[in-house]
Amino acid sequence: MVISQIFAQTTIDTLSVTIYPEFSYPGVAIEYKFDKFGNDEIEFPVSSDIDSVLYTVSGEGLEFEQILKTNENSLQAINQDGNHTIYLFLDRFIKDPGPRRFSYDFESNQIIKTFILGVQIPFASEDFTVNAEGFSLERVRDQNGLTFFQGIINNFSESSSEINLSYYNPHGNTSIEYAANISTQDSVVQPPPTASDRFVRYPFITWEPMIAFLLLSIILVVIYEFQRIRDA
Repeated sequence: MVISQIFAQTTIDTLSVTIYPEFSYPGVAIEYKFDKFGNDEIEFPVSSDIDSVLYTVSGEGLEFEQILKTNENSLQAINQDGNHTIYLFLDRFIKDPGPRRFSYDFESNQIIKTFILGVQIPFASEDFTVNAEGFSLERVRDQNGLTFFQGIINNFSESSSEINLSYYNPHGNTSIEYAANISTQDSVVQPPPTASDRFVRYPFITWEPMIAFLLLSIILVVIYEFQRIRDA
């Protein structure tokens, strides 16, 4: 009962949740971003399907990075002040052309003053659709030319929101692989002339972190495959 009261009183000012289907590896990565200051307990229930978790904290004189394991389908925020970023990696797809379907049940034990949800549209995907319970999603582009469906809810106090997406991948490649192939073919992907003024720039990854994100994804895939072979 005491723990429940603590969770009920905890508030996150702004939480950004961004979903990246098949961005750098044949699965789905989900990014949580929020600021944490003080000793408030922050905990997120998470799916048992998650392969691995990368947790980073940055702030004044602080740079923390660690691969974590979830504890009984629960992920608790590290007790450090700063900007918290959590990457959840889910191994979902095989590297073959075909239809893709993905469902994720976001849950929170906190009140969220501003909840920003973004879903990145994979490069060259066809018939992409997404819906998220409680959100009105709008198609937008960021300053780097990446396209998202984005929605914002103020004073999110529901316990969960189910997110469903589907599309067709005609080549079986990730977005990074597709972009590399386009580059080697001397084709140019034209960015939009201007980014949408309504796009919230703060929560989403820019190109330099994307490179680090790609390298981390490769490392995590290697660790996952090694663990799978060892347990076989």
